[in-house]
Amino acid sequence: MNNTVSLATSLCELYGLDKQIGRVDTCLPGVRLFRINKYHKVTPQMYQQGVVIIFQGNKVGHLNDYRFEYDTEHCLIVATPYPIACETFASEESPLIGIDIGFDLTVIQQLVELIEQHGAADILRAEQNGRGVAAARITPDITSCMTRLLKALHSPLDSKVLGPQILREFFYLLLQGEQGYLLAQYCKQDSALSRVSKVINHVQAHYEQKLAIDELADMAGMSVSSFHRAFKQVVTDPPLQYIKKIRLNKARTLMVQDRMPANVAAVKVGYESATQFSREFKRYFGLPPSKAADIGFVQ
Repeated sequence: MNNTVSLATSLCELYGLDKQIGRVDTCLPGVRLFRINKYHKVTPQMYQQGVVIIFQGNKVGHLNDYRFEYDTEHCLIVATPYPIACETFASEESPLIGIDIGFDLTVIQQLVELIEQHGAADILRAEQNGRGVAAARITPDITSCMTRLLKALHSPLDSKVLGPQILREFFYLLLQGEQGYLLAQYCKQDSALSRVSKVINHVQAHYEQKLAIDELADMAGMSVSSFHRAFKQVVTDPPLQYIKKIRLNKARTLMVQDRMPANVAAVKVGYESATQFSREFKRYFGLPPSKAADIGFVQ
């Protein structure tokens, strides 16, 4: 067992995840630990903004036609909240263990400004596509950084004193990598990614309301046609399809975690017809709302 796996395993024991699956907040704000102990077929899961690092196990993700893998050699950068269909490879003997690291916008903006001031801004412009999600290689420097982070997370005091500077180093290393443009564009107020992210944050907060596309386009400062084009490039789904997926994922969480009846959850997320909700839920997840708990791990 390598050092990071050993540290991640002992951290699970410290947080009580060694005998169960789930996700917990660590003593360092913005960092969450998770553990999955069985295989899950391709299942939609809701991902929030941040970076996912896996120390053991692997996942295969699908965003419509875009397929990617993230594992012990690739982290996942998520610049905008996404419902991603994922296949999870894990077992009781070899559980999937990892951490989520939320974006610290202030720190990332400071780093981008420093990089630009030192004439190294070219690494922030190497955009290959407009998607707001990408797998990035984990370099030896990132591995070293994560090892020190895992060590610090074992101590509340070390987490408070050392954690913030380790995360700052981590974001700097990501900015220097092949997908660094994602973090940079996330910070740029005039970028398409930033504008679409603003709309997506609004959708996340008001998904249960009626959302008019022309109003969302105004929010992004774009014409309706430009907004449709930019949104689909970033998210790979048109706005209405994305909103539907958000509502269905939120409903699933309410039914599984809060044990809310399907008809109540349907209304809660903005559906007026329970029949339509049931039909769209089954089409999306492959099972009816009554089987929501059987679908798999809630991200």
